[in-house]
Amino acid sequence: MPLTIAICDDNEEQTAELRRLLGEWSADKPFAIMIDEYISAESFLFSYPDKPCSLLLLDIEMSRMNGMELAKKLRGDGDMLPIVFITGYSEYMSDGYEVEALHYLLKPPHRDKLFAVLDRYIKRHTPESETVLETENGVLHTSPDTITYCEAMGKKTQVHFSDGKTVSCDAGISGIHKILGEDFVSCHRSYIVNLRYVRSIGKTDIILDSGESIPVSRRLYREINDKFIEFYTR
Repeated sequence: MPLTIAICDDNEEQTAELRRLLGEWSADKPFAIMIDEYISAESFLFSYPDKPCSLLLLDIEMSRMNGMELAKKLRGDGDMLPIVFITGYSEYMSDGYEVEALHYLLKPPHRDKLFAVLDRYIKRHTPESETVLETENGVLHTSPDTITYCEAMGKKTQVHFSDGKTVSCDAGISGIHKILGEDFVSCHRSYIVNLRYVRSIGKTDIILDSGESIPVSRRLYREINDKFIEFYTR
């Protein structure tokens, strides 16, 4: 699957330079990237629900709604989309910490510093191990990163993948959870979700990047929210 990176900046020259640097950075990567460009915070918010991205390169100084206001709007909605702020003013840095920004780069962004931020993002979001699942059709070798969520089906577990496929596993959901590791959280007695695919968390449900809604147990809401924030800031 391609990595989708959004650039939100009202300066065309800055956007073009970021696009060039992203192309250079991705040239030797084993995956494709898609770049979406927005000239205002308003245009990003208008498109975002139907056109999600994996990472946002966000200018702060923009007319009308600025980048910091956009970030606060996302966080206020429970959305922990990874954000890299790009600005000409260092005094915004403390605000960047407030909204859990992935990083903060001064204009014009230095090539090596931008590449280091992107590499760090990929390291956190790229699987380094393989998981073996025992399914009704035999043994399946897969990466946990390809699994979006799991659902208990009696004594078995339905595993849902990012490409839309599902498999039925012989193990119960608690056993599957132990196999998949810390990037998966139990949000309900019948569901575990992969934090990599969570768009937002509410008190009654989790919305995935795909738009799917997963129920949340009220007693687990605070714990899940804390793990979500930790996942994107560790």
